[in-house]
Amino acid sequence: MRTVGLWVGLLLCLLVFADCGFRPWKRGEEDRRTEAEDQFDPLGSPHDRVIVTEEEPPGRSTKPAETDRYDDPASEESARTEEALLLTVRRVQFFATKYPDEAKQVAELVEDELSEKAYIEYKAPYYWVRAGDCQTQDEANSLLRKIKRLGYTESWVVEVKTGP
Repeated sequence: MRTVGLWVGLLLCLLVFADCGFRPWKRGEEDRRTEAEDQFDPLGSPHDRVIVTEEEPPGRSTKPAETDRYDDPASEESARTEEALLLTVRRVQFFATKYPDEAKQVAELVEDELSEKAYIEYKAPYYWVRAGDCQTQDEANSLLRKIKRLGYTESWVVEVKTGP
């Protein structure tokens, strides 16, 4: 008697669970589970519409917007004058990262170790960490050797234009 009751209970459970899981959808009836997929817009967030350029990540720009410029011969002449005033210096590039906090940390570490000014420059998608304001190639090579001794073995000298 006990065995029969166990079998009947097991059969009832099987029938209940089988009916819940395998109920076919009626023709013409839409599956409600996919309703959200039809309404989803992957570019729906206003934050997704921001385009990162090579100049500066969003919110960090110090340059005037492109819309602030206009075609004025005087401004073109002043731009050429500003370019002529730029100095070319040599710096040692020794580190690149996608994370600004990491770049700042490495720059501070090298500044402390070498007593050289370190610069962080953003060029999408990396933050480049460079050190020095060397006027000659010999100065730059000397700084390069010092930085390589700190463990940044894949470093090199780059020429940079800076303001007066």
